[in-house]
Amino acid sequence: MEYKQFLQIHQYQLANVPESLWEPLFKKLVQDLFDAGDSLELHYGDPLDVYSLHVKKAGGLKKHGDIFLIDHAWTTKPETSKAQLLDNPQLVERLTSMMNISEDEEVEEEEEEEQVADGEVVSKNPDLEVDETMIQLVASEGNVSEHRAKIALQNEGGDLIAALMSLTLHPDHDAKGLKNLEDAIGGQVRRDKEAKAAEKKKLDTIDKIMTEMWKFSQTYEYAVVDPSGQTKKESAWYIMDEVGSAMGHSETPNCICAPFIYVGRGTVSYSIIFPIQDIPKDGMLTRNFIPADIKEPEDRKAYMQVFNDGKDAAELIAVYETAKLESNEITPINPPFVKAITNPRVAKKGDRKLRLYTTTEWVATNCKLDNVELCDSEDQADMLWFSQDFKDFDKLSKGQKINQFENESCVTFKQNLAALVKAAYGQVAWSSTTYNLTTELASFVGHYLWNQEHNHRNLWICKPWNLARGLQITIQEELAPLVRLRDTGPKIAQEYIQTPVLYEGRKFDLRYIVLLKSSFKDENDPSKGYEYQVMVYKMFWIRLANQPFALEDYDNYEKHFTVMNYGNYNLTQLLYTQFIENFEKEHADKKKWADIQADINEAIKSIFAAAVTKPQPEGMAPSKTHPYEAFSVYGIDVMLKDECQPVVVEVNFSPDCTRACKYDPEFLNNILTVVDPRAGNLEKALGAFNVL
Repeated sequence: MEYKQFLQIHQYQLANVPESLWEPLFKKLVQDLFDAGDSLELHYGDPLDVYSLHVKKAGGLKKHGDIFLIDHAWTTKPETSKAQLLDNPQLVERLTSMMNISEDEEVEEEEEEEQVADGEVVSKNPDLEVDETMIQLVASEGNVSEHRAKIALQNEGGDLIAALMSLTLHPDHDAKGLKNLEDAIGGQVRRDKEAKAAEKKKLDTIDKIMTEMWKFSQTYEYAVVDPSGQTKKESAWYIMDEVGSAMGHSETPNCICAPFIYVGRGTVSYSIIFPIQDIPKDGMLTRNFIPADIKEPEDRKAYMQVFNDGKDAAELIAVYETAKLESNEITPINPPFVKAITNPRVAKKGDRKLRLYTTTEWVATNCKLDNVELCDSEDQADMLWFSQDFKDFDKLSKGQKINQFENESCVTFKQNLAALVKAAYGQVAWSSTTYNLTTELASFVGHYLWNQEHNHRNLWICKPWNLARGLQITIQEELAPLVRLRDTGPKIAQEYIQTPVLYEGRKFDLRYIVLLKSSFKDENDPSKGYEYQVMVYKMFWIRLANQPFALEDYDNYEKHFTVMNYGNYNLTQLLYTQFIENFEKEHADKKKWADIQADINEAIKSIFAAAVTKPQPEGMAPSKTHPYEAFSVYGIDVMLKDECQPVVVEVNFSPDCTRACKYDPEFLNNILTVVDPRAGNLEKALGAFNVL
């Protein structure tokens, strides 16, 4: 590669590198030259109790005087990192050394004495049922009575081999029988125990690496093209080699350390290090661990909890406790909703058909009303239904209806929904405690540490702000990944529901279709403003996990997640009427479904009461009256916890309702008619909804 070509291809990455270092970097990349060892050396325990990186070059390093190429020891993704470690023992060994992970001494469990005063052997687990055939086999092979064989099996939890081996430990056992038994099974049992111990040691080491990796990992973004031809961004996590990983932290660092993706003989990721201050011989190289977007001192301290092992914990707990007190001082909202549609414009004989313009495939496919026709012009349409965000509200004319509200992202973006609920109501039972990891990092870390201090289990679900279909969602117990995952894009941390109500032992959630519509209070005088209706479609969908629920194995998607229609999973089809019938039988000791549904409706109503009341950008209340009217269809996901307390999980923009139309052929017709009664039979359409 020519130098000019290198500059052109890498111009954006080079923008943050001093120009005097561009050519030295190019030469090292072309030669694959890792010469940091000529100028730098590792120290252990000086001055830190871990590895640190120091200048060994005589005369030290000068500001912008050199640039070093650093290799990456491991590139991974959180969801695949454990599998990679299981398949790569050499990598495990290397990371164990880099992270200074000590191996625990293997402690042999002492056998409990089984003898009592009269010399008889007693059972430590007399209630354990043991198969009669196994008792006879142990008695025969161990040359003991069936009574003694049963006790041995009970004491060993029903393990045949372990029971036989336990009998060899007793001195009153026949010596010849002991020798035969030892020869027959002893060697294999020892080998099995050794293999199990080795496997446990391996898994324990990997778990330690998975915990410690967040102190060493860094991340970068790259673009990929999916099967549909769309370009999307993905994130990779990487750990630098021994040299790069030994750099210490300072908020006034003397070096810049950054990833560099070299496009030469293929695409290879490295890191580069260059000094931004003069560093004397034996001086320690430092970089700033804290991302540049974290500005507030409290947030910076919160981020450093990953590395500081408890420093500043009391201060962060105080931040959380203050925020918690403030969230309780909230004024209730009087919902601004009307039950009946005011002055509905119904179709009259001789009226033209209602013209619908849509970019939404399921709407175009399922529109079957005689009074509605599809049109190709936005300007000529009475009703517009878009599947993508609409921005040109000022271009809409009098009489038009559109399927979006201005700033409805106040409910459809996860971080905005949490902020809206918190601002309107404080902490409420129907909304999980949620933190925006961009703006509330200190409060979140304080809450996590408060839980630790009060022996409350920390279990959090980390989600991107605005991705659907369960993408990039993980469940975490440790603080470090929750803090560090924010580095790959905006995230929320939400308390995981540890006590979900189950259906046949499995976790489930419910998808509701909710219609919000605005109408002029006075059609002849739009300046009088709007009135609103919110209504829930009576038919809902049940989404079931495929495996029984348990608070363990959090990377098992089919145990902890319910969205199975994206990916190679079995999808349970269950009609809502059958679900209600089965649920009331299974949970006869809990509320009747009608009462649960009333609670769900009230939670949904509360969300939209806040949304249409709060001014933009916190809510969606318009600052002025527009000539058009708006409506929107949302997919709302609800879970039940404890004694059937509903929890609104999220509100989804423009849900795909293809399946709804298959279950109920009148689904779209009912929505269109409620939005504009000229489309069909309003009384019939309203019967499909609960008007809140």
